[in-house]
Amino acid sequence: MTGIFKVVLLSICMTVAHGSTAIASPSFNCAKASLPDEFVICSSDRLSELDRIVASAYAYLRSSLGSTRVKQIGLPLLRMRQSCKSNFDCIQARQIDAIRAYQAAGAPVSLPDWTRPKQAVRSQTIIQTNVVETTINIDVKGIQAELNSTALQKFVLQELLEMQRLKSAGGDQLSAFAIGVLRELSGDIDTQMGKLKKTAQSKYGTSIFPNNADKEISARDKSRNFPSVPYYVAGQQVVGEFWLEPLVKDTGELAYRLNFIDPEEEAERITSQFELNLKELADVRTALSTTYEWSETAKKNKIRRRFEKTAVCFPEAQCADKVTGNTSTQVDFLIYEDGATGARIVRNKGAYVQPYNLSIDSVALLGAYLDFVAAAAEAEFNAGTVTEETLNDLFK
Repeated sequence: MTGIFKVVLLSICMTVAHGSTAIASPSFNCAKASLPDEFVICSSDRLSELDRIVASAYAYLRSSLGSTRVKQIGLPLLRMRQSCKSNFDCIQARQIDAIRAYQAAGAPVSLPDWTRPKQAVRSQTIIQTNVVETTINIDVKGIQAELNSTALQKFVLQELLEMQRLKSAGGDQLSAFAIGVLRELSGDIDTQMGKLKKTAQSKYGTSIFPNNADKEISARDKSRNFPSVPYYVAGQQVVGEFWLEPLVKDTGELAYRLNFIDPEEEAERITSQFELNLKELADVRTALSTTYEWSETAKKNKIRRRFEKTAVCFPEAQCADKVTGNTSTQVDFLIYEDGATGARIVRNKGAYVQPYNLSIDSVALLGAYLDFVAAAAEAEFNAGTVTEETLNDLFK
C-alpha cells in the first residue's frame, strides 16, 4: 500500500507498547493476499502469530482426522473471519475462537500469552516539566491498520463513482445502474469509518485520523481494494470473487489477468485465471452492458422461461468448435424460470467448460471494476512508457 495513515495524538504524552516494529509473517504468502482480512493480518505481528497457530492446528487435524472432517470444522471458522473484512478486533477475536475450536477437536496448540487476561500493569511514566504524570498505554496499531484499509477503499470508491457518473452521462445504462450499487457500498464504508473514529475517541480520549496524503496508489493496489465482486458456480456450493490484475508482459504489452478466487480455500485461493488483452477486456465490458440491457428488456416483457444467449465469444475462430486445442471465453445472458436474470462468464477449454455465474448487481459491479482497473493501469502504463520526445513536447 502506498497510502500512509498517521496517528495524531494532541496534548498528551504517551508510550506505545505493541511488540517489535518488524511484522512477522503469517502462514500464507502476503504477496498473494487478495482479501481484506488477509491484508490486515499481514500488517500485524499479533494477527500473523495467531494465523500461524491456526494453520498449524488445521494441518495437524487434517493429518489425524482427514480433509473432509477438518473442513467441516475449519470452513465455518474461516467464513466468520473473512466476514470481519478489515476489522482488526473482529479478526483477532475470530482467530482466537478458531484456536479454541481446534483445541477442542484435539489439536495440540495453545493461545499466546498476550491473549490471556492480565492484571493491570503500570506503564512507563513520563515526567513532564509541570510534573504531570501521564500513564497512557495505547495500542494503536490495529485501529491504524483498519483505518488504512477502510480509507483506501473509500478513496477507490470515490474515484470509481466519478468515473461511472461520467459514463452514465454519456448514456451508458450499466454505469447508471452501477452508481446505485456503489453508493450503497460507499454508505457502508462511511458507517464503518464512523464507528472506528468513535471507538478511538471513547477508548483513547483522542481522535485517530487517516491521512491518505499520497493519492498515487498503484493500479494493482487499486484493483485489490475494489469492493468484492462475487460469482457463483451453478449446482455447486461455490461462491467466489473476481480479481482483475493488471500486468505488463515480457514483450512490453499491457494485459490483464482475470483471477477467480475461492475465499474458502486455505492455501491456493486462485482456482482459475486467464489473460485478457485490451480488446478482449473491452469486449467483456461491452458484453456486460448488453446483458444488462437484455435484462431490462426481459423484465419489461415479463419473460418467465429458461433462456440463454451469448453476448460475446472470443477468439471467434475457436468459439464454434469446443474441441481439444481450442480455448475461448464467452459472456452469456441468462433468464431463469422465475423471471430472474443474470449473466455467466464461461471459459471453454476444449470440451471442458468452466462457468462463473453473476447476478445483475454483480454484472454492474464487474463492469465498473473493469472500467476502473483498465483506466488506472493504462494511465500507469502510459506514464512508464512515455518517450523523451513526448516529454520535450510537454515541457516547452
